[in-house]
Amino acid sequence: MWYNAHMVPTLEEISEKVRPVFEKYGVTRARIFGSYARGEARPDSDVDILVSPPPSMGLFEYMDLHEQLEHELGRPVDVVSEGSINKYFRPYIMLDLKLLYEK
Repeated sequence: MWYNAHMVPTLEEISEKVRPVFEKYGVTRARIFGSYARGEARPDSDVDILVSPPPSMGLFEYMDLHEQLEHELGRPVDVVSEGSINKYFRPYIMLDLKLLYEK
């Protein structure tokens, strides 16, 4: 593990760890939201990531992407596809977004 459970990784550290995963799965853009984007993350915080997956990505690839992100970051990750955001929740997500990766 690249940090211990008492540390809160920076956005730069997160970006560096997840970039190869996004490249592997053909994600065109990934943005972080929630406590990490707001600078309010704690050691037990999960990482919320909004992704733009390729149109060809199936359910099993999406699940693999999620699993690999959790493995790389060593903490729970919520992965949300841009096309699946609830219209009532979207405005709250959009307030926080910070770019992690763009192809």
